[in-house]
Amino acid sequence: MSEMFNFSKRISSLKPSPTLALNAKANQLKAEGIKVFNFAVGEPDFPTHKEIVKKAVEALEAGDTRYGPSGGGLPLRKAIVSKLARENSLEYKPDEIVCGMGAKEILFHLFLSLLNEGDEVILTAPCWVSYMDHVKAAGAVPVVVPVPESGPMVNPETIEKYVTSKTKAFVLCSPNNPSGYALDRNELLKLGSYLKAKNWWVISDEIYEYLSFDHPHESIIKLVPELKEKSIHISGMAKGYAMTGWRVGYAAGPKKIIDLVRNLQSQSSTCIPPFIEKAAAWALDQGHDLMQKEIDSLAKRRDIAMELLAKIENVKAIKPQGAFYLFVDVRKALQKSKTLDTSLKFSEHLLNEYQVACVPGEAFEAPGFLRFSYATSVSDLTEGLSRLDQAIRSLS
Repeated sequence: MSEMFNFSKRISSLKPSPTLALNAKANQLKAEGIKVFNFAVGEPDFPTHKEIVKKAVEALEAGDTRYGPSGGGLPLRKAIVSKLARENSLEYKPDEIVCGMGAKEILFHLFLSLLNEGDEVILTAPCWVSYMDHVKAAGAVPVVVPVPESGPMVNPETIEKYVTSKTKAFVLCSPNNPSGYALDRNELLKLGSYLKAKNWWVISDEIYEYLSFDHPHESIIKLVPELKEKSIHISGMAKGYAMTGWRVGYAAGPKKIIDLVRNLQSQSSTCIPPFIEKAAAWALDQGHDLMQKEIDSLAKRRDIAMELLAKIENVKAIKPQGAFYLFVDVRKALQKSKTLDTSLKFSEHLLNEYQVACVPGEAFEAPGFLRFSYATSVSDLTEGLSRLDQAIRSLS
């Protein structure tokens, strides 16, 4: 093949999102008439609030169907500024806010804007599937701190072992996807004290901030204000407002990096549709309380799921303090099988033989684990975990 057909090495090295791939496979089986218990998808099972939908429809009927400004219109950015001050005790100006097509796009553009070839970014396992490939796409190197045996917690002493002269950034996700682990105030203060002495960017992914069940969510940037000038706060509307398909994410941070992300967006997706911006701004003004009933229902399902999981032998999971995932350690169970000896193989077995879709830990740099979303009906949750029990028993 001639040189003109040699594709980008960076982009060719990227893998498709395993969560989206598994969800697509589960939906394909469903279309074939097969009942699938789908715990793979990372979105709430309740609909967007009807008043948010109404605001979008009103904006459409008023003719808000043209291009909007890159990086978000001023009304939306002002709504984000108000939300951050009111709920997070974080002070930003509108020109320190950039909006995009979901927090995923914002993160992708952020890594492209921050990183140079060979820079290293520290991620703590288990970590969201896209961080790795975002960093690689920017020409940088993801450095993964393994899951500690005591559980998926962020530990400065362990992080330090992976620091080099090339370390450029650190990513924190709390509440965490996939484990649901949420750092408490003392853990955040300890981590913040460690990070403020480092010459790194700190990327704080707080997309699950509304889904913190056991203690109030706090931003590390609020608790350790010395971090503000080198930190970027990431959030969006997908999880806490059940607006996954609306694609509204945002970043708050130093203007110099926010401007770069905005410029990059102007050359890619251009803008969020203006009618979506109007609905999102209205939702932000309502705040945490708008979806509180639905969020409370997730906490109840979390407790039901933990009770069901406790009855299954040879598996365990820490109690998730937030998000809507169970991160199940199946390493002991897999030791009993010669063929299904990895969580990847076992997840394929679960889908093919038991019609249970979940995400293997390999996707999160944590082999030997499985991620189950409990943002589903209690009946499906009960039947799905019963099938997991059957599959685990069959290994022995």
